[in-house]
Amino acid sequence: MISVLEDNAFFIVLNKPEGVSVHNEKPSLLDWLETRKLPVNFVNRLDQQTSGLVVVARDPKFHEPLSQALHSGAKTYRALLRGSWKDKALALTWDLPLSDKAEGRKNPQGKSGDRKNCITRVSVVRTNQYFTEVLCEIKTGRQHQIRKHAALAKHAILGDSRYNDESYNEKMGKMYKTSRMFLHAEELKFNFQGKDYHIRSPKMDLEIFFSEKA
Repeated sequence: MISVLEDNAFFIVLNKPEGVSVHNEKPSLLDWLETRKLPVNFVNRLDQQTSGLVVVARDPKFHEPLSQALHSGAKTYRALLRGSWKDKALALTWDLPLSDKAEGRKNPQGKSGDRKNCITRVSVVRTNQYFTEVLCEIKTGRQHQIRKHAALAKHAILGDSRYNDESYNEKMGKMYKTSRMFLHAEELKFNFQGKDYHIRSPKMDLEIFFSEKA
């Protein structure tokens, strides 16, 4: 269910469920906002499969300043990755350059001439024999950045139809009775108009993947 987590004179922050598009497909945040006669000036966007925080400017004049504020702030995502975490370091940086286009599982980085520098900071929350839960803070905004970096690290996001293996997703989906991609935009920290904002959405429930039966 779409919910409003922040509503002030400058912007609204929505919590977008997975499977809901921002504006391209139905159901969409665009339709939801228009039905309620609310502004539709989206400052950031999420993939249809990604859940979490979406900021909407109340007036078009706030769009660019808010975009800059988000860029300067901190954006944290929670993700469920494929496989056990073998690296001794529980916090590291993924910094392979990526294209700013949707790519595929065979070449997530994209063509070499299209690649741009980008940084994803990763911290492990927990891991077991089959899965790893992480928090990812992105310092840049390349398309599918976390999804691509995770796939390149051999830890593709569970349920990612573009960068993970289809047969693996299907197997896990049947086993855990789920069809979603486990990527969630959970937290925003930024300063706007002299005020600090710290907005969090409810966490993804991942307990089933770390229970004794997992």
